[in-house]
Amino acid sequence: MSLDPPRTLPQSALSVAGVPGPDATAIALIPLRTGGKSRLEGTLDEGRRAGLVLAMLDDVLAALHSAGLADIRVLAGDDAAAVAAGTRGLAALSDPSGPASPDRAGAGSPLDVRLCRAVDAGLGRVGTVGQRLVVAADLPLLDAQDIRTLLDSPADVAVAPTSSGGTALLRLGAGVTIPSQYGPGSAAAHGRIARAQGLSVEMFDLPGAQRDIDRAADLDGLHLHGARPVGSSTASFLAI
Repeated sequence: MSLDPPRTLPQSALSVAGVPGPDATAIALIPLRTGGKSRLEGTLDEGRRAGLVLAMLDDVLAALHSAGLADIRVLAGDDAAAVAAGTRGLAALSDPSGPASPDRAGAGSPLDVRLCRAVDAGLGRVGTVGQRLVVAADLPLLDAQDIRTLLDSPADVAVAPTSSGGTALLRLGAGVTIPSQYGPGSAAAHGRIARAQGLSVEMFDLPGAQRDIDRAADLDGLHLHGARPVGSSTASFLAI
């Protein structure tokens, strides 16, 4: 089944002044690995890559806090990620151990099985009472209105894709569960699997979700987003 085209918000809708906080039961989950970003090896050394990851995390946290979320948890993919969560006053949920399940390897677009298992385990631990928002940790342009847009959606499942078709933001309504579909084309895959379960889906084209940072070209392009400032922590780290 084809997906509806992403909804682009008018610039006038991007102001958050005076906007009340979202549902107090909303929970945000942030998958985090400080030892990742291997595709930046030719640009940043290991220490700088880890520093960039934490700077972007702080900007994502600033957006979530500004949107009114208080319950934010880190899906820690390594020990340093768990430490980073603790120093920021956040609960850390460890990646599940054990071999990957072969039935999670889909045809067509291969799943990132490790990330899928981590997200599924995290979602399973927090339950389904309220809204749950899975947020990528590498979104230095993210702001509070991006978060609120998904939380205000009436759809069962709301997705904000990256420019390459990945999933920057995935929001599940209260009582809603779907198996994670992270990997190439994951935004469309999340929509397909939700609709296959009879759930309503809304896709959002959000400026703060489109630019995730995986490659040197992504860093080089940050200065081109003048209408959306780079988060202060990332900007200070990169001195841009």
